[in-house]
This record gives sequence, structure tokens and C-alpha cells, in this order.
Amino acid sequence: MPDTRRLLLEFDTDEVGRLAKKNANEKKALIKAFTDSSDIVRERALIAAIEVADPTIIEDITKVMDDDVANVRIAAAQALAFYHQPKTVPILLKGLKDVSPWVRSHCAVGLSKLLNGPIWARINHDSIDKMINDLPDMTDEEINKLLTSIKMKPDAVNQFLNWRSKNFDIEIDVTSLVDELEGAPILLTDDRKDATAIPEVAGLSDEVEAILSELPDEIIATLPPEDLKRLTPKSARELVSKLKVALPTTEKKKKKKAVKVRKVTKVKKKKIEPDRDALIKRLPKEVRESVGDETLATLSMDELEALLASTSDGETPEETEAPVKEEYDDPRMNEFIEKYGKEKAELLITIPENMLEGIPEEQIKEMDLETLEGLTQALEPR
Repeated sequence: MPDTRRLLLEFDTDEVGRLAKKNANEKKALIKAFTDSSDIVRERALIAAIEVADPTIIEDITKVMDDDVANVRIAAAQALAFYHQPKTVPILLKGLKDVSPWVRSHCAVGLSKLLNGPIWARINHDSIDKMINDLPDMTDEEINKLLTSIKMKPDAVNQFLNWRSKNFDIEIDVTSLVDELEGAPILLTDDRKDATAIPEVAGLSDEVEAILSELPDEIIATLPPEDLKRLTPKSARELVSKLKVALPTTEKKKKKKAVKVRKVTKVKKKKIEPDRDALIKRLPKEVRESVGDETLATLSMDELEALLASTSDGETPEETEAPVKEEYDDPRMNEFIEKYGKEKAELLITIPENMLEGIPEEQIKEMDLETLEGLTQALEPR
């Protein structure tokens, strides 16, 4: 496991997932990392578990849902929501009562994918307790009544009853995930669109709303309004970043790279061309007076240069070194330097581009270096 652990500490979850997808031993090493002594390794291993795109690992993921560290539980809930297998319904229901709002949000997303109808993040605790604790002793009629009360669709109710009759010991469906990742986009019905509409929450700042708008509507609909009201721009950005990990995507995540400056090995001397007025001013005074301003105005640049060269007192233009401009691998760097100065640019370039989109330029300009450094640390992957 040494390589797996090292890659996870370097936050190269893409590579860990790719290796585990191709090699059984790498997959075992990844699963072992779920219980690593370092919570950072555990969290990143669970993020990498999404990259594997192998639902057979969900049973190992469910064991981590009671981890003492919130970030680890969040990553586990992300993975379970991504795979959304019927077998995980009981653990997702328990996750709706987690102390972390982000765990609750991910579990709500996973349940929404499995059982259509309810906005799971808004289900009251009494109903959740009944589904967790009383379910084994309830009759089908009582369960039907309970599920209908939380606005579960009839086909989802039947599905739930079927899974419950098998004690949720449902065979893991690998093909459905492949079809979902590779197939055409799902078109929602009008009813489903209504169910996934963005909840209107009073009191949100424009900045928080702009950050949350980066998430799909159906994900935002699962977020508890009482938790949304407490979001600051910083915590909203952290929430969006974590929720995005659970979304299926075929795009490779961009790995954050340090800014590289191309080394300039040679400075080429560049002759700076003088303008007409500069040439005339460099002519000796007696020459200017003898030729006259009107005549000088009619002379071409070449003629002026020849006249200047023919006068003994004329100054010879010097070759001057053109200023050396540093070139950067990231094209954003020059733009940042121009807008905010080099010190701020060196901090801003370490923040992924999509995370900067919601921050107004004026706000960045007003930030001092200490505040900006704190922002980069908050947005940096653990």
C-alpha cells in the first residue's frame, strides 16, 4: 500500500482510482486505506473510491459511515450517493440524522436517486426514526401510509416494499451505473422538475446564492433550508466543492499545479525607434534654426536620421535593453498580475478557476494579503 498511501497524501485521487480500476491488488490497497490511521488518507481514499466506478466496494464504504471524523463521513456519504445502490438505503436513512449537514445532504441526494418523490433533506426526524427503528415490525399497509405521507411516488413505494421484503439484501447492479455514466441524459417530467426546484430561502447573500448556483437544481433541492441560512461565502464554497465530488463526470479533474516561470536564458538588445519630435530635439540648436521648423516638418524619418548623423553634435541613439517580461505556464497569471499585482496573483493562481468564478473582482482587490492567503487555504483540498 505504500504507493497508494503516498498518492493519497499527494491528493492524486484520480491516479489512485485509475490504478484500482485496472488492478485487483491496487483496489485492495484502496479499500484498506478506508481504515488508515490518518483521517486525511481515509477521506481521500473514499474520494478515490468514486473514481473507481465499481459499486461492489459499497459494503466497505458503509463501514466508514460511523467514523469519528466528519470529513471522512462526508466523503463516505458522497461515495454512497454516487453509487446509490438499494442495499445502502438503511445506512443512507441513518445518515439523514448525522450531526454534519453535509453528510445529511449527500445521503438525501443518494435517497433521491433511489426513491422518487420526497425531498429527503426536509423529512422530519419522527418519520426518519420510524423508517429506521420501526420498519421491521410495520405491516405493508403501515409502511405504505408512512411513505405516502412523505410524498413518495407510488412506483417508488412499491420498489421500497419489494426491497424491504428482501431486507435490502439486494444484489449490486454494476450495469446500471455503467449505463448511467455512459448513456444519454435523463429528461425529467414536469412533476419531477417541480420536486427538484431550487428552494427559495430568505436571507441568503448574493454571493452565497452565486456559489450555490454552481450545483445542479436537484442537488440544491435536497439541502436543508435551515442549513443554507447559516452558510457564509467560505462555508458555501466548501460545501459546493465537496458536493461536486459526488456528481458523475467524464471530465478529468484538474490537478492543482504550482506556477512555473519559464527561465529567460538570453536578453536580446532591442533598438528603440525614436519618434519625429525626439529626433528633431536631438539636432543641434543651430541646425534647427538654419533649417527652419517648416522644412523640418516636411522631412521624412530617414531624412531626419541622416541629418542627425551628419551633424557632429548629434547624439547617437543607444541600443537599450528591452524589459524582460516573465512568461508563465498558466495564462491567467499575467491577467492576475495586471489586475491585482504580483503578490496577490501568486496566491490567486493556486485556486482552481471554477472556484474563483463566484468571487467578484472588486472583493479580491479589497482583500489584503493575509485575508487572501486565508481564502486559498480554505479552498485548498485536504
